[in-house]
Amino acid sequence: MRSLIIALSVFTRIPMPRVDWEKENMRFIFCWFPLIGLILGLLEYAWHMAAVYFGLGSFIYGSAAAVIPVVLTGGIHIDGFMDTCDALSSHGDKEKMQAVLADPHIGAFAIIYTIVYFLLYFGAFTQLYGDTASVICICAAYVLVRAMAVVFITSTEFSKKSGLLYSLTEHNMTVVTSIITVVWIMGSLGAMECSRVVPSLVSVVLLILFQIFFRRTVLKKFGGVSGDPAGFYISVGELICLLAIAIGGVVV
Repeated sequence: MRSLIIALSVFTRIPMPRVDWEKENMRFIFCWFPLIGLILGLLEYAWHMAAVYFGLGSFIYGSAAAVIPVVLTGGIHIDGFMDTCDALSSHGDKEKMQAVLADPHIGAFAIIYTIVYFLLYFGAFTQLYGDTASVICICAAYVLVRAMAVVFITSTEFSKKSGLLYSLTEHNMTVVTSIITVVWIMGSLGAMECSRVVPSLVSVVLLILFQIFFRRTVLKKFGGVSGDPAGFYISVGELICLLAIAIGGVVV
């Protein structure tokens, strides 16, 4: 339970009691990481039901739906997305890219790609308005993306033995985390398949392909994973699933 409290205090803005970051308290943090996706999915579902019930317009719904993940997480993953966009856009060597990741300032490319990101995010949610089955599917996808992120993080070497992400995984119970992560993956896949079969299959395939490609990119460009690329993975993974489900709900 202390690992749960730490996970929620780090990756969300939900008020939590203070827990010391000791070895025993940090062993199971990533067992709970997909739970954050579940909380996010439930918030998105509740907002969709409320918007439909009160007859709100699709633009209002889409705008708030795109903001909910940022409000819940405090923008921690978007911050990693922006820093990684700047680093990849620098086209420098490994040392330069790592320096860009560590730079607290943001560049033009981070702003440009973040605007594009939220336009796509907003547009996809606008398309989903009124389609309860697709909304349930994307809610489950939030869990899947974070469970797959655990696989990505724990299976990729770190670029440096320091930083927030490394400190969270340093004492990770690998076997227990792996078993529970598989349970999260199977549960989220089942929920997605029960709501939208073809769009969920497409989103899963695209997410796996993205994970393979991005893992190679991280190892080549940065020498391993760190907090910012992990945030980039989660942000882009969410967008991939969201677009696949929104477009698939129309085409199929």
